[in-house]
Amino acid sequence: MIKKKLNKKNLNYLEMHPFRLYEHILLEENLVDVLVPRFTSKLAKKLILPKLPNPYIRANLDELGSFLWLNIDGETKVSELINKMKEKFAEKVEPATERVLLFLTQLYKAGFIDFYELNER
Repeated sequence: MIKKKLNKKNLNYLEMHPFRLYEHILLEENLVDVLVPRFTSKLAKKLILPKLPNPYIRANLDELGSFLWLNIDGETKVSELINKMKEKFAEKVEPATERVLLFLTQLYKAGFIDFYELNER
């Protein structure tokens, strides 16, 4: 997996706009499987992928992760995502801010999402 570091200064995490880097499949009960490419190098794609039944690894998200993933659209700020989580799941997601920030950080470090503000600098 690709590891990244959030090392930009003077950015307010709550005001940032995350966007998805991978496609997904919507399953029953609004659960999501994120489609992560097995290989990123052109050589591996050309030589190995044709021999595999599926070019993707499916990362299964739970109810909370799926809801958050589906609301990451590049236009919604992190603070708004937290509020949507609180509205939908109430006490189930508490402490909401810490949980959402941790999940978004994990998605970012794994290369599943990025933030527009990090690309502008």
